[in-house]
Amino acid sequence: MHHTAPVRVIIIGLGEVGRHVARTLSAEHHDVTIIDADPKRVEAAQGELDALVMTGNGASPKVLRELGAGKADLLCAVTQSDEVNVIAALAANQLGAGQTVARVRDSEYFGDDDAFARDAMGIDFVVNPERATADDLAESILVPGAVHVEHFVDGVVSVAEVILTNRSPLLGKSIGERRIVRPSFVFGLIRDGRAVAAEPGHRPKVGDHLLVASAREDIAPVVAHLAGYAQRVRDLVIFGGGRVGLPLAKRLEREKGLHVTLMERDGDRAREVAEQLTRTTVLHEEGVSKEVLLAHGVDRAGAFVACAGDDRANLLAALHARQLGAGLSLAVVSREEFTPLVDALGIDAAFSPRLVTAEAILRAVRGPNVHGMYLLSGGAEVVEVQTAMGCRGAGQTVEDANANAATHIAAIVRGGRVIVPRGSERLAGGDRLVVFNTRSGAAGLRKVFSAAA
Repeated sequence: MHHTAPVRVIIIGLGEVGRHVARTLSAEHHDVTIIDADPKRVEAAQGELDALVMTGNGASPKVLRELGAGKADLLCAVTQSDEVNVIAALAANQLGAGQTVARVRDSEYFGDDDAFARDAMGIDFVVNPERATADDLAESILVPGAVHVEHFVDGVVSVAEVILTNRSPLLGKSIGERRIVRPSFVFGLIRDGRAVAAEPGHRPKVGDHLLVASAREDIAPVVAHLAGYAQRVRDLVIFGGGRVGLPLAKRLEREKGLHVTLMERDGDRAREVAEQLTRTTVLHEEGVSKEVLLAHGVDRAGAFVACAGDDRANLLAALHARQLGAGLSLAVVSREEFTPLVDALGIDAAFSPRLVTAEAILRAVRGPNVHGMYLLSGGAEVVEVQTAMGCRGAGQTVEDANANAATHIAAIVRGGRVIVPRGSERLAGGDRLVVFNTRSGAAGLRKVFSAAA
């Protein structure tokens, strides 16, 4: 699906994900229709969203046919029901929709076999946001000093979000003056919840989050140097054994030298989780008070992850863990309205299943030369884009391409080699780029790096 013009998108479901995606796509001037079965939700959204908002059953082929789903470029099914999402995507595919995305949270449906959903059922993208969030949390915990790590270009390039401590060698210096321990590029800065492109003259402060890109094998020493302090996590406490907590514990209990403790409030669920884990200590614990956390060693933990399925409880637990002295305090936050509280409470980072789902949908809209995406809660994004042969950006210098696309190139991969971008470096067709830009910069990316229409 190659788009240089606005695309027609139908969204099924007016929850947090549906509203977020509708707002984002509308801001990019796409033609958005959103449908939900709840009349009250529809009425509330009609004044909020710059989209056509309708009441109806999104899983009904009759309703989809009336909406013109067969002529839609993309249909996204993101209701709270996996069954509705799968049926809606199947029906849209049969009607002739260009691409379909279905959020499926229960791993019993497809497990890790996305190929079955795509090849046998015709669903182009199946998104399991909780499983993806667990993977993101694991990657961050395993890179000392980072609060978020994403991998691009088939795992060759890593992008890390690093919190500066009072030991960071960058304090008192500008970014342009930093000593470079391994080839890397600091391309973004997050301060007070707002993400901006990093400039050589920026002077970081304690608590700032820096975004840095490097070859994957170099990311750990680069992060350790920037943070000023990076100690491997040896004790991890997870609050919540649900759709994020359980896969996170399964993933991390395979790591040598890492002990995982999981606290679950529901007794039946705690027993169920304990049966599926072999090296994790599972506790049935209802409270999130400081006393309870202290009793279970959170003050000595290298990292604490709050993922109990309740944003308020997660924020409170992560706040208490931070105050008790946990090395890293992370919270899973689903609702957008709670995101500003993460910085206000001093929690190190938030992970959002909502943004994970939005990333998959936006990748589909952006076209075939966009291969990866990481949405920042501070209002920006990191995108992996391939420079198309014959596009405007091919032959331009990095400096000129940045100016024309209103973006910040963070890394270039050419022939399997990672190149740290310099202003005079010339881009070539086929280059894989990792770029940072504000959400409003999507049109510039298409204009400069996509093939001419």
